[in-house]
Amino acid sequence: MTDMHIRGLHDPDVVPEGMPATGRLWASEDPYDLEGTEETFLEAVRENLRHHESCPFYADWLSRNGISPEDIRTMEDIARIPPIPADFYKTHVVKTSPDEDIVLTLTSSGTSGQKSQMFFDEWSIFASDKSADVQMGYYGRITDGPVNFLMYSYEPAEGVNVGTLRTRQMMRRYGRENELVYALRWTGSGHEFDMFGCIEALRRFEEQGLPVYILGFPAFLYFTLEKMEAMGLPKLRLNPSSFVSMGGGWKGFADRQVSAEEFRRYASDRLGLPDRCFHETYGAVEHGVAYVDCDEHHFHVPVYDRVIIRDPETLEPVGYGRKGILNFVSPMNTAVPVTSLMMGDFAVMHPPGSCRCGNPAPWIEIVGRAGVKANRSCAIAAAELLRRR
Repeated sequence: MTDMHIRGLHDPDVVPEGMPATGRLWASEDPYDLEGTEETFLEAVRENLRHHESCPFYADWLSRNGISPEDIRTMEDIARIPPIPADFYKTHVVKTSPDEDIVLTLTSSGTSGQKSQMFFDEWSIFASDKSADVQMGYYGRITDGPVNFLMYSYEPAEGVNVGTLRTRQMMRRYGRENELVYALRWTGSGHEFDMFGCIEALRRFEEQGLPVYILGFPAFLYFTLEKMEAMGLPKLRLNPSSFVSMGGGWKGFADRQVSAEEFRRYASDRLGLPDRCFHETYGAVEHGVAYVDCDEHHFHVPVYDRVIIRDPETLEPVGYGRKGILNFVSPMNTAVPVTSLMMGDFAVMHPPGSCRCGNPAPWIEIVGRAGVKANRSCAIAAAELLRRR
């Protein structure tokens, strides 16, 4: 584990009043000590539920589902917290924090036209950032040396608040910036993919010899490397301390998507980097706790979160090794009641100690998009409750 101070991140005095367990949970030194933080996590969840009871919608949601904060006494009890599908936040605005406490509003990067709008107060921003920073430090992926950044994400522009943009901006803390290039350039009216700018940057970075951090959407990097091959350009040989972190999926390019294994094989060959340099993140704007993969490319559950895999028909929890709908439970967000959030993905949970990387925490395997049936039933119930208010 790397015990490295991250520039620009200091533990601020922003822990919400009356939520000491939440503060202790985020002060945990080991981001994967789930057993040692179990009681702290349970108390933090109770604190979070009490806090969100000041939101009339969420108070009714808990009441109508027969649950109160004090009912959460064991890890089995967290499955009783009624989940709200992430898609619900694409069509409804729900907040606990007053408007004057909201310091950041982000939207999802989906292409369907419906985008979630998620709100963050000071604590929620800090907690989200630290959850990623501590995991990156655990895996030794932070350097104080100079780095060239190639961001396969959106170039910042006024009024653009896409969640993936902020995530990539945040990751610039993980190295001392020498040069920064964006793949999705702002034109004044929208973003356009500057493929040839990326090709020029990669060739220039190879010549400079510094480590290169390539971050963002995998499709655009894959298309860049395909174009370089089609142009007859030689394979690159980037600095072996480079780091490739992909996340956000192949939105808009599902018909051209390749497996994660094929992506790593091809990119490794074209960039001249070993497999250990390639990593993924998993997350969503609705769920601020980032998942950072290990050297075996598995997403281990951090202390800030617990995962429930639910049967898509009954929504009952299923055991290790069985596919179901992914449900996150976290006390992170104090601005929006997303304590129990059901994603639109199928996943499988694997037991503690089952990964060859040595990380003792259980890990999740994302196995595809879930159907809309179960998500829709929960979303309709929540929406109906909101309309009644």
